[in-house]
Amino acid sequence: MQQYLQIIVILTTLIIGLPLSNLARASDATDMQTTPADQNALPMVSGEIRKVDASTGKITIKHEEIPNFEIPAMTMLFKAGDPGMLEQFKAGDKVRFAIDKVDGQLTIVSLELAEAQ
Repeated sequence: MQQYLQIIVILTTLIIGLPLSNLARASDATDMQTTPADQNALPMVSGEIRKVDASTGKITIKHEEIPNFEIPAMTMLFKAGDPGMLEQFKAGDKVRFAIDKVDGQLTIVSLELAEAQ
């Protein structure tokens, strides 16, 4: 039931554009956050960029499960911790990234091209 609640919260956020953190506070998953001291311990998640909007500092990624926030695999819009990082990427790029909660928003804190397999 908890997983369905999380999915509903995420989908609602994507539909109406409110910050995920405001809607998901009732969920235990949003309490799982890291501190800046253990940022190196954040899991790197594989994904594929669907859209880059450098003007707003946001990026849409189809990704695998994000374990540190218990977010299932899906396509989501994220804020870039450093909007300048988005100038290096384009739709279709395979990437690995890490997110953390920054100022109450899920934010990409690390983004890199995935190694070719």
